[in-house]
Amino acid sequence: MTFSSSVFFFGFFPAFLVCYLVCPIKYRNWVIIFSSLSFYAWGAHSFILIVLGTCVIDFFLGTLIYESKISIPSSLKKQGVDQLSENQKTKKTKKTNLYLFIDVLMNLGLLAYFKYFNFFIGNLNVVFSGLGINPLIFNEVLLPIGISFVIFQKATYCLDIAKGVVKPAGKFSTYIEYLFVFPQIIAGPIVRYNTIASEIEDYSCRKIDLENVKFGFYRFAVGIFKKVWIADVLAKYADLAFNGGAGVIPIHYCWFGAICYTFQIYFDFSGYSDMAIGILKILGFTIPENFNNPYISKSITEFWKRWHISLTTWMREYLYIPLGGNRKGVVRTYLNQWLVFFLSGLWHGASWNFIVWGILHGTFICLEKIFSKQINKIPGIFRVMGTLFFVILGWVIFRSNTLGESWVFIKQMFNFSTINIHPDVTRFMYIDGRGIFIFFIAVIISLLPAFGIYRKIKDFVTCRNKGIIFFCSVIILLLSALKIGTAAVSPFIYFRF
Repeated sequence: MTFSSSVFFFGFFPAFLVCYLVCPIKYRNWVIIFSSLSFYAWGAHSFILIVLGTCVIDFFLGTLIYESKISIPSSLKKQGVDQLSENQKTKKTKKTNLYLFIDVLMNLGLLAYFKYFNFFIGNLNVVFSGLGINPLIFNEVLLPIGISFVIFQKATYCLDIAKGVVKPAGKFSTYIEYLFVFPQIIAGPIVRYNTIASEIEDYSCRKIDLENVKFGFYRFAVGIFKKVWIADVLAKYADLAFNGGAGVIPIHYCWFGAICYTFQIYFDFSGYSDMAIGILKILGFTIPENFNNPYISKSITEFWKRWHISLTTWMREYLYIPLGGNRKGVVRTYLNQWLVFFLSGLWHGASWNFIVWGILHGTFICLEKIFSKQINKIPGIFRVMGTLFFVILGWVIFRSNTLGESWVFIKQMFNFSTINIHPDVTRFMYIDGRGIFIFFIAVIISLLPAFGIYRKIKDFVTCRNKGIIFFCSVIILLLSALKIGTAAVSPFIYFRF
């Protein structure tokens, strides 16, 4: 079940909202918990019991970590003890580190098994084949939907308690609601417990008023429109280009397919984030934004400040800074950045394509820092175009089935001799009027924020004509409902991560 499916749009979500609003306030958390568990179990019923079992361990380890931190137990305070000895502090620190190590090891072990076991054994068999050794016979492990998002949120809970950022949840149900709240459990944004804990535990912090409902309705409508009317339409042309044999597709169709995928993945993923933010806003929760017009970035560094912001923030807080960040010299800084993006690529999937994609982005960022003075002298519009050019090439690697296919596709993107290829070969890539229209809509929406007129239009609509927002929201929601009810809708791209 996805947000863009008829089951969710016409069944699950309306039923959930009715139950949530008519239910007494003190029971609304239980409505969220039951609905969220049902939503996740719909697509990952064989995995949910494992997650729930490890959630119990997370919850108790979080409490143990908090209690083992360097503080004076109440029993000693009654005895007049106001300071721990160095030996006592050392023992407490060791306990904290042990509990944290167990939790991180458990969660990373889950991620490694379900996401990378097949990849590891498959590559090991390639090595064995080259050495003349019989390959290992194994049953492939099925990948649960949204496992990367689930594991990252589970891991942050105990990590933040150990860092002193947040106290552990008072009740197990509170932790379950944080982890499983259905709008963002499968594809983010990645939410830290401290950003939503007060709204779960204290009903007074969860404001359900007309403004929040209107804003949430608007974001949900925009998100579903992005998905079904832009991402899914462009997906048709991207799939034809990438699955049609790049060696025979002419240069202009290669570029069109690559650019379609560039916009498809943005509108697909940002559309999901918009819907998650909108639904939670209707319920009274506020979670961080996940996108900020990434295709107007003037550098790859800026692109990652605007694309999948919650993942970038997670990588910085829990990986880059613990590795030393930029505090250990220039060479170590570049190495840390490169390693972070290598792992970011690996996080996206167990494939060499994702790994190479992450490495390329990390390399680009390091090169930008080395040649920052020269790059900053280039006019802004050309920096935007250059950044988008490299981002598109990166998406080709990301989208291709194998590294070999991506290399063939990229070579064909620069093979000018294919411009006059026989039309019979490209008949399957026929582009209709709707495709061209949606393509230009995607271009305008993605690139208009780079121009000053965008700010004027945004200010005019949001500040002076709030009625226009509601009217437009109703129209695009009805259009999306029509599309969902009459055509097949594809799953969100990031569900498989």
